[in-house]
Amino acid sequence: MNPTRQKYTPGHTASATAFQAARELETHGFFLTPLLQPGFDVLDAGCGPGTISTGIAQTVFPGHVTAFDLSQKQLDQARRNAQGREIVNLDFVAGNVDQLPFADEAFHVVFAHALLEHLRDPMPALNEFHRVTKPGGFIGVCSPDWDAIDLTSHPVRVDRAIQAYRTLQDCNGGNTRAGKHLADWLDQAGFTPLMHDLWYEEYEDPATLAEYLAVPLDLAGQFHHATALRNWAASPEAGIRLCWRYATGIRADGNTRRNLVLE
Repeated sequence: MNPTRQKYTPGHTASATAFQAARELETHGFFLTPLLQPGFDVLDAGCGPGTISTGIAQTVFPGHVTAFDLSQKQLDQARRNAQGREIVNLDFVAGNVDQLPFADEAFHVVFAHALLEHLRDPMPALNEFHRVTKPGGFIGVCSPDWDAIDLTSHPVRVDRAIQAYRTLQDCNGGNTRAGKHLADWLDQAGFTPLMHDLWYEEYEDPATLAEYLAVPLDLAGQFHHATALRNWAASPEAGIRLCWRYATGIRADGNTRRNLVLE
């Protein structure tokens, strides 16, 4: 393993982007909704194709949402999605989460879904999130916990294929156990944790997640693992639930939690 290497394991293939575009605020960011108010300015870090970003923008209108991603290809897709929904309070910025191009205390809320598990060291990004959050502002993060994945009617070769994907992501500089650490990471970055919990995403068609995992394995030359996933997912007995963990926090001054005042 190259200790300096960091690579986004799912890639930006058409199938990966379509898989991510099925995520909405109501399904994958529901824990953030109680923290959102009309008029808030929000940063969606690692926005991907932007389908959650558009939901946030609709919720905080006339506030503003900045969709931020390293991939210009993802941002182009996010822009098309927003135009299709006639979202006007949303802009798109490319860059690295370790060096955000925003002023201190610029946002009422920072959100990062399915991002931190792809970072070798999440703390530089979380420190940046703290810097750009207003005092009294909030953060919400969500990442999978692959230790708690739930598979039904699967042979041993599928376990091996899942482990192969996890090893690939870990070798690419990610962390397939990131979900377990979210609350601790928020605390280390200076946020006061508010809530953390888990939920399971059940895939009506297991082939959708199987394909999402199989494509990176194909690209890595691990064709037998990719084939094992696809063949298993095609079985009517196959079932899969992915465990997500989320955490929310507040940027407080000292030990005092202040009400957030719109500026």
